[in-house]
Amino acid sequence: MEPLIKWYGGLEGKTELIKSMMPRNFENYYEPFVGGGAVFFSMDGRTCFVNDKCRDLMHIYRLVKKEDKQFLSQFKMMCKAWKDMEVAYLPILEELQEVAIRNANGAYHEFIKLVEDVNALVDQIRYGDIFHYAIPDPVDFKMEKRHQVIQEIVRMERQVELDDEDIEFNLKLALKQSVFAFLTEVLNRKSADSEIRSAALTFILNTSADVPYRKDQFREIRLPFGGKKVFDVNLREKVRILTSAKLKRHMERTTLCNMNALEFLKKYEPTADDFVLLDPPDEVKKSVGTWCYSTEEYKTLADYLIHGCDAKWMLIVKPNNSTIPEYKAAHLRVQRIEELDKVIVKNY
Repeated sequence: MEPLIKWYGGLEGKTELIKSMMPRNFENYYEPFVGGGAVFFSMDGRTCFVNDKCRDLMHIYRLVKKEDKQFLSQFKMMCKAWKDMEVAYLPILEELQEVAIRNANGAYHEFIKLVEDVNALVDQIRYGDIFHYAIPDPVDFKMEKRHQVIQEIVRMERQVELDDEDIEFNLKLALKQSVFAFLTEVLNRKSADSEIRSAALTFILNTSADVPYRKDQFREIRLPFGGKKVFDVNLREKVRILTSAKLKRHMERTTLCNMNALEFLKKYEPTADDFVLLDPPDEVKKSVGTWCYSTEEYKTLADYLIHGCDAKWMLIVKPNNSTIPEYKAAHLRVQRIEELDKVIVKNY
């Protein structure tokens, strides 16, 4: 199965390479830093123990496991909204393009007139044309449509050599971005049901830029839009996976945890018959955020893996990771993998 979300630093696209380096035979599968779970979701038929320190991420997986109806129906609607916008913008596209061209040619002497013309057009796309359930707050969607299109028209004003196709595509992208921006507001609306917010986060992770997951100083999630790379992203496949019997069987055999990676491993104690895949976040010199992994934490992890872990394990780290000399001193296999631009450390 494909992973349900896109996650920065994930192993999507590298799953078969990773699996080719895993032991042929083992009982249970453990993953302390599951993230997007590209390898985990390929472990069909195995008993799995997966963990991540990100509470928001693990809440999504828990809703998936219990087949939460509100989460699923909301995510389906959001994916449909992504496609419905492609139909909704067609009646206004030609006129909107003319507005953009007139603005680039200096026809608008007052900014307020540009705003009025844009608003009159984009307001023809109503909330009910895109979203088929009321989620907080429909007025935000109206404002996001206006903001994203005006911002794009002003941006294009400074561009050179844009042809009609470029202008048309950029306007389409701005209107699709308004769906992303509105759902970001829904995600950060603390009064919204957690199932709705998790559905919005699942959508956002699949349509955002490839950046680390983070929260701003207000504890809000503000991931940048993925832009042209996600314009044609196929979210129907995610819906199909979410409703599949295969995923249901897989999640039934999975234990989900939200704790520190070492606490997780010490609690569930993988045995000599099990396998542990470790793909931690990139190393930082000291702890600077909820989901970073510091040099001190890497050293503690190395001590556990070398001296306290009975299972077969494979660790994936950057070539400059500070603990690599410790693994070499313990006579473990350390191999540079060019396809990953990473180093693989194994105890088997």
